[in-house]
Amino acid sequence: MSDETDKRKRNEFDDALRGYYQDHDEVRPDELTDYKSLTAETVGSLILGILSILTFISVLFLIFPLMGMILGIIAIRKILNAPEVLSGLGIASAGVAISFIAAISGLYYQYYISSYEIPIGYREINFEFLAEDPRTGQINPEVLLLAESTQQNASRIFIEGFMQPTRNINNVTEFLIGATPERSKFAPPKPTKTEFIRVRLTGGLTTSYQSSLIGVGGILRVDTTPEPGELIYRIDADFIR
Repeated sequence: MSDETDKRKRNEFDDALRGYYQDHDEVRPDELTDYKSLTAETVGSLILGILSILTFISVLFLIFPLMGMILGIIAIRKILNAPEVLSGLGIASAGVAISFIAAISGLYYQYYISSYEIPIGYREINFEFLAEDPRTGQINPEVLLLAESTQQNASRIFIEGFMQPTRNINNVTEFLIGATPERSKFAPPKPTKTEFIRVRLTGGLTTSYQSSLIGVGGILRVDTTPEPGELIYRIDADFIR
């Protein structure tokens, strides 16, 4: 009797033990559906979105945000087509958004730099600096020192002004610039000695007439004894924008 009882208890214990491990080893359907993978495009879009910040250094890096947006859009389409097995919709969307913002911001920054920043190696001056002393009629001695420095290729000057209308509209290689558009537009045939600067484009540069503010840079030349009707200042410009 006792042997049968012991045998029955051992069988019950074995059955319970098998059931315990079976319950834990069993893979439930909901556990299979809970796992979702990230696509390579999702990860790549986010990485390229971060690298898109390099667009602020050079437009050559524009390839990063462009590829980031392309991969992000591909990833979003894949996730929407198979949402039960793929995840990362937020990551892919973030990659597209970061890439787009970096591309627009970087291009605007590069445009600002090229349009408004002073070129490296050029010293900015203005017409007030070049004006003659109203009491003595003499020009600022610093102007002569600066002109000598530029002629020795030690530096270049940069100045902004408005073009005086010329006979030609396109392929202009020589023109006058003044401090204000009104004065330039209605300038007399023989402007005063320091009101304008004669600009001669060098190195094959040409430009077109424009009424907006322009900037020129190059070698400053000063003629302290100009002929009647001639200007004191001339710039042999190797840069114009």
